[in-house]
Parts: sequence; structure tokens; C-alpha cells
Amino acid sequence: IVGWDFSDAPTLPGRGDYTERDNEPGDETGHGTHVSGIIAASANNGVGVAGIAWGCKIMPLRAGFVVASGGAFLQDDDVSAAIVYAADNGAKVINMSWGDSVDSFVIHDAVEYAYHRGCVLVGAAGNSHTAGALYPAALKTVLAVAATEQDNTLAFVSNFGASVDIAAPGSAILSTQLNNTYGVLSGTSMAAPHVTGVAALLLSQRPDLSNEDVRRILIA
Repeated sequence: IVGWDFSDAPTLPGRGDYTERDNEPGDETGHGTHVSGIIAASANNGVGVAGIAWGCKIMPLRAGFVVASGGAFLQDDDVSAAIVYAADNGAKVINMSWGDSVDSFVIHDAVEYAYHRGCVLVGAAGNSHTAGALYPAALKTVLAVAATEQDNTLAFVSNFGASVDIAAPGSAILSTQLNNTYGVLSGTSMAAPHVTGVAALLLSQRPDLSNEDVRRILIA
């Protein structure tokens, strides 16, 4: 489903499409494409990988941009607008493979809004190998996902602790990349969409489940 590009930072040093909001949410870093493939890459086609819930629909919402020196940057108002847009336009599960150590009040409010609209909220715990998940994953309404290695131990980079709800594979994950290619990435950004995909499977099997039902089932 064609989503929206909420990035608008004309006064900041960026590159690419970032100065105004538009209906072209194209991925410029490959991060979102990799995450989306973990959730819903097509199966049984003899190419690449199979997503966790390959029959579900993806609504790409862009809220970050590439800064001039490289790397990605997100603004609180852009991220919040994307969350509200998802909640208002039928999204059942919202994957948030990003985060910050600061609990932004505007993102907090947007997450609460989406939760009360019935969305299942999934967030990456963070990759700083410290106790405590990043926000918004650390919020009580969000499933905070840590990353595991291929032997099912905690990934070295992954955050951990009481604010983490669940762990999923996040080490050397092969998924879709830009330009019709495939690549390997690691981190809690890759772990979160595994949980998002399972949440989508749960809702496809039992559409009567509430977002809190899904949360409790997954944690249990």
C-alpha cells in the first residue's frame, strides 16, 4: 500500500528527498526495505527469502532522511505524524525499528493514540548493549524486542533488562535490499520485524484478538 513521506527538514543538511512531505515514501538507506522483507517478502517464488507473514500488506511510511555526512536522522514530529497516519489508515501492526534514549512527549502521545486505536506496536530495544530498551520500545504499550544470535543467546549489541519484553533473531539476517538485491544486516531493527510478522500471523488467524491480546500471547 503506498504510504507517505513525512520527512520535511529543509533547514538541515541532508541529501535526497527530505525537504517536504509527499506521497513518495521511497527508501534511501535500505534499512526499511530490509525490515519489510523480514515481515512480508514473497514466498514460493524461488528468489531470495520468505517473510514471516508473506501474505500481509505493507504500508511504507518514511520519517527519516540521509544527512549530508551520511547516516540517517529522524525528527520527532515526522515520526509522530507517521504513527498517527498508520493508526488512522487501517494499520493493524506498526513496526518501529528505530529509537532514542529520550522519551519524546510527542512520540509518546502518538504511540498512545495508535494503541487506543487498536494497533499492535513493536519496537527495537536498541543496539548499545546496555540495560533498558530505547524509546518508544520502552513504553508499556509497545513490545520491546531484543536480538538473539543464531545459537539463541542474546546478541552482544542488543539492549536488555526489565523493559525488554521478548527476543527474536537479529544476527546476520538475510533480507531484501535496494535495487532488487538481498543483503545481511544485524541488530534489534532486524529482530523487531520478526515479532511484527508473527503478530500479523496471529491477527490473520484470529482477527478478533485485541492488540493487548496479541501482546500478552507473544510475551507468554
